Amino acid sequence: MEYNPYDILGVSPAASKAEIAKAVAVAMKQKKHPVDIIAKAQKSLLKPEERIIADYLRPILPAIKHFKYSDLSDLLQPVPRLVLLPEFDGLEQAIAQSVQEERLEREPLPMMLSELLTEGITACKEGRYPKAIKYLEDHCQGSTDRNSQDYIQAQMWLIKVYKMVGQLERAIALCQLLSNHTHPQVQTWAIKTLPMLSKEVSHV
Repeated sequence: MEYNPYDILGVSPAASKAEIAKAVAVAMKQKKHPVDIIAKAQKSLLKPEERIIADYLRPILPAIKHFKYSDLSDLLQPVPRLVLLPEFDGLEQAIAQSVQEERLEREPLPMMLSELLTEGITACKEGRYPKAIKYLEDHCQGSTDRNSQDYIQAQMWLIKVYKMVGQLERAIALCQLLSNHTHPQVQTWAIKTLPMLSKEVSHV
């Protein structure tokens, strides 16, 4: 596992689902890791079997910041025998499956446009922001009718979720496009939303 989910989200092994969701939003805003890596970390910590793996692979000792002289006689003692618990018998298989799932998440989702929109809205409401972005962006990329009601709705939800994760520049750019839309109600919504987004930027 190249990145440990706890390190990516900056949470402790005792973190609750609410703390994980909050950490995801912070990680998206800081942009230290790609969206798919953050989404993978959230997914791993929300699944009990994957969280066990993350706990096992997480370093027990903190990183050494300052080295100073001390008694190292304990290092001469025999190395204790490592006994793996039965829960980790399929560890290599679980890691391989996790890598495969991560690769599939980067590919376009094999879903109908209507399903992508529905799942994107649901993920946004549930605080699964990386997944919401994936669903909604795939919907917009696959849509051929840029004036359809579903496409406009996906764009509006994308603006909302971009704002939630701190990607204000992307939210503003998308909102500016909608402000030039031919539909008057879409124009009105975008024009009213732009000042609020700009205000958010000034406070960052």
